[in-house]
Amino acid sequence: MLLPGTSSAGVADAVIKAELRDYAQRETNINIAAILGQRFLLIKNKLVTYDLFLSLAHSEGINRPRIRKIMYFLWCFRDPRVRRFICERIASSDGHWDINQLVNRANYDFFMQFCAKRTAIKSRSNIENFLFEIGIFDRRNQQIHLELDDGWLSDAMRVVAQHERAAAQRRAMVNDPIDFLIVSGWHGLANATKEELLDLTGSIITDTEPLEDEAIARPSASESRTWNRPAPQHSSRLSTSTIINLVAHERASSAHHQLEQLTDAAARSQGYTPLYNDQIDMHFSTPYGHVLAEMKSCHRGNLHSQVRRGVSQLLEYQFIYRERLGKDVVPILIIETQPTREHRWLIEYTESIGILLAWKDENRLVTTVNIPTALSGVVLPQ
Repeated sequence: MLLPGTSSAGVADAVIKAELRDYAQRETNINIAAILGQRFLLIKNKLVTYDLFLSLAHSEGINRPRIRKIMYFLWCFRDPRVRRFICERIASSDGHWDINQLVNRANYDFFMQFCAKRTAIKSRSNIENFLFEIGIFDRRNQQIHLELDDGWLSDAMRVVAQHERAAAQRRAMVNDPIDFLIVSGWHGLANATKEELLDLTGSIITDTEPLEDEAIARPSASESRTWNRPAPQHSSRLSTSTIINLVAHERASSAHHQLEQLTDAAARSQGYTPLYNDQIDMHFSTPYGHVLAEMKSCHRGNLHSQVRRGVSQLLEYQFIYRERLGKDVVPILIIETQPTREHRWLIEYTESIGILLAWKDENRLVTTVNIPTALSGVVLPQ
């Protein structure tokens, strides 16, 4: 989504547009830059923001079917004409798509309320071609691939909420995404009936659980084992029971797992053996102290809150496991992206309370402050 060498945290709007247009003109089509901005990029104060969508695309890969579904949904949300076309023409009364309507060229007439005939014809065909190119419409088998079993819909609602200016709307989207879709009459966007969406309710976990304290695992010490966790897999069931362990929920993130993998490799390169347990993401013993690590996937919109959570967890685990970890504990908080200018103070803040803040830079862990001896070689200076 971003050009090689382009800052993921945010760059001047004029610069990014110029770079995108130059790249698009060389590689594809000069209009790609405008399309990216209008459909997928979150721009605030003339900065391209490293938001949840870019974070998911970076951690999971832009070609994953799950990410492509989120791309489609974000496009529909940002262009109400496309959203209406899907819901009013392609989706039948129950919410399931009618493929005959998707390929029906006569449906260009829907867009004539917005533009001239020639543009309307192109608008309709562009939608069909886009759905084909990203794998949602299988022309050969005449199938629609918006299956709900990979959790894309709840993530898509969180992504589009970042583009909603009204605070009440944002809360509704995140707190109860299924109800929001049904009340808005947009269940057709998911190629699903209202009943099928309601069956998903038990598997939807939001960022604002109303009874979050009840979801925190009882803070008692658990046994550690060597870190070798497999990559998280999305549920293959349409309806699952609610995850109530917040640590387990967070570890289900692909981005979180990548941070664990990177830290594990860095620690092993120095001859250390990383461990983990039900609460602690990772810890390992060194001749210079016991390293206690917490990982937080994040983007520009939630970096502050994620750092705050990580700090509180590190302090809590350091107390709970004080007998096992010993006195010389070296806490480190590892985040997904470097703090931008408005969040740079968090680096100094965490250092002031004895916690090293580090982040992923390609395949390395880096920081801009002094690195404790216990983390020498594990974290590198930026």
